[in-house]
Amino acid sequence: MNRISRPQARPWAARRLVCLSFAGGGTVAFRPWARLLPLDVELRTLCYPGREFRYADEISGGWEGFVADCADAVTTEVRSPYVLYGHSMGALLAFETARLLQERDAEGPESVILSGHIAPQHWTGVRSAKLATASDEELAASLEAGGGLPQSVLSDPDLLAMAVDLLRMDMEAYADYRYRPGPRLRAGIHLMVGEQEVTPAHEGWAELTDGPFSQEILPGGHFFTPRVWGALPRHMSPLAAESTTGLAS
Repeated sequence: MNRISRPQARPWAARRLVCLSFAGGGTVAFRPWARLLPLDVELRTLCYPGREFRYADEISGGWEGFVADCADAVTTEVRSPYVLYGHSMGALLAFETARLLQERDAEGPESVILSGHIAPQHWTGVRSAKLATASDEELAASLEAGGGLPQSVLSDPDLLAMAVDLLRMDMEAYADYRYRPGPRLRAGIHLMVGEQEVTPAHEGWAELTDGPFSQEILPGGHFFTPRVWGALPRHMSPLAAESTTGLAS
């Protein structure tokens, strides 16, 4: 069973960028990034259960099952070296996936790139628990306000209903999350935060790695601005750090 797609295969790539989506999202939001990556980096997009080519799959085991599913996918479908990236809920999944891989003594990421989430030790889960039990109308309003879905989805009742169902499913697992203190990551962390939502709670990510930590404040809010989001790989400094080929045009 494949859980990870390759929007633009680069068999010569020296490294891979593995993207984990926000709650309710799929792989579509990341596919345009393939042409923006350094020429020696291949884009991989991890598909969560219940959507796209995993439509028949379900999340089992709550949050821990979600993390295990991601870790198993990375272990079986991605060879090293690679970098993990996650946005919003995906940031927590990327972090916990890296922790689980480290716990298993499996091949972990070179770096973990995160955006759109405070440090997990400050996360209460109150909002995600509320959304998990919200009405369809409230969830639809949340999706529209969040800015993560294209207008083509928001304006189509059938597509929007599917997006609402996915968001609820993800939020039910997300609401289970509780940070457990443990060994710090060996991999470094690069954090990107929208200037409209930056708080001191974001700085706590620095406490969770023995590797290098960096933070970049970017224009916009949770999804930055459309222009920044569309070119976000250009702000992923760990990808450029060892690249000698430059960015594709």
